[in-house]
Amino acid sequence: MGFDILVTIFVMLALIALAFFISARMTRRGVSQVLKIFRKHNAIGIQQARTIDELGLRPPSLLDRVSRPRDYKQNALKILLKSEIVHFTGEGKLYITEEKMEELTRKGI
Repeated sequence: MGFDILVTIFVMLALIALAFFISARMTRRGVSQVLKIFRKHNAIGIQQARTIDELGLRPPSLLDRVSRPRDYKQNALKILLKSEIVHFTGEGKLYITEEKMEELTRKGI
C-alpha cells in the first residue's frame, strides 16, 4: 500500500513539472511571435508605434478563450512590457526601441 502512494505522488509531481515546462516553452514561443509581429508592422521606434489593434494583439474575448487553445502572446506581451522591451506612447501605442530590437536580434531571439 505504501508503494502505491509513492508511485501516485511521483506521477503527480512529474505531471506538474511537465505542465510548468510546457507553459515556459509556450511563453518563450509567444515572445518570439510578438517580436515578429512588431518587426512585421515596423513598430520599431516611437515614430512607428502601433495600436494593439493594428498589431493584432487585442486580448481574446471570453468566448474566444473558451473555444480556442490558449494564446501565449498575451503573456509574452506582458513580460515584454514589464521588462521594458516594449514601451507605450502617451497615446497608448506600442513600440520597441531600435537598440532593444538589435540587442534581441544579436541574442538570436
